[in-house]
Amino acid sequence: MFLFGIKSTKSLVEPVSDQCANCQTSNTTDMHIFQKYAHIFYLPLFPAGKKGFSQCNHCRQVLREKVMSESLKRSFEKVKPLAKTPLWTWAGTALVVVYLVFELYFK
Repeated sequence: MFLFGIKSTKSLVEPVSDQCANCQTSNTTDMHIFQKYAHIFYLPLFPAGKKGFSQCNHCRQVLREKVMSESLKRSFEKVKPLAKTPLWTWAGTALVVVYLVFELYFK
């Protein structure tokens, strides 16, 4: 059982107009953006960055950021700011702040 760590949740799926490196089809690639967050006992504490994958809808090839072509990396950098950070990824931090305010103010 992991008490703390990093998890991720899907934040955005956006079609991009790049050509697939595997099957050479155009306009069939989706960019998947995931929001990473730190957690303790599965309670999210704070966001910890974003990561992305590209997937061709024709041949289903999946590429991580490290192995993407330069054009896919540029597309990823364009799409990445569109993926908003979910507010619930700050839930643990908010609970700690509420607890501390409660303890300091009402004691």
